[in-house]
Amino acid sequence: MRHAITLTAAVLLAAGCEGPGPLQEAEQAAMTALLNRAARAADARRVGEVTWYTPETLYDYIDGQAEEFLQAGFHRLAHSEYRAKGATGDAYVEVDLYRMASAEAAGAVMEPPPPDDALQLAPGVQAYRAETLCEFAAGPYYVRITPRLDAAGQAGLVDVLARALATGIKAD
Repeated sequence: MRHAITLTAAVLLAAGCEGPGPLQEAEQAAMTALLNRAARAADARRVGEVTWYTPETLYDYIDGQAEEFLQAGFHRLAHSEYRAKGATGDAYVEVDLYRMASAEAAGAVMEPPPPDDALQLAPGVQAYRAETLCEFAAGPYYVRITPRLDAAGQAGLVDVLARALATGIKAD
């Protein structure tokens, strides 16, 4: 049994499962840059640290939908929370930035597709926008932005973050 555990550990280490490799680090750095630019554009401050999810840990965040994302080609998720600078109260906005294998994969996890009169965020990027959700696919990213505790009061922050992310993704 001990040899089986050692062999399994060796296989996992060889596959890069002991930590992020150069490709994963570059992906995470690019996602961090997108989130930081969007926060600056929205004049928002991040609440806490970004939480990262990988294919191995996605079930910890979206248990019910994880399989759909994994089958579509999920790479990494950055979950972060923002408040407008100077905002009072407990309301905040969640931003989930999913890095998928391709633009097609990002579009595949967005259900239903945006209606014809969807909100235009950037050239070629349409978002589904409701009071409690903004979601869109741009390039290899699927983005879900959710206001918490005060949807109406956070609408402006949601819209600015969405436009900044869509524009940043299209520019990269």
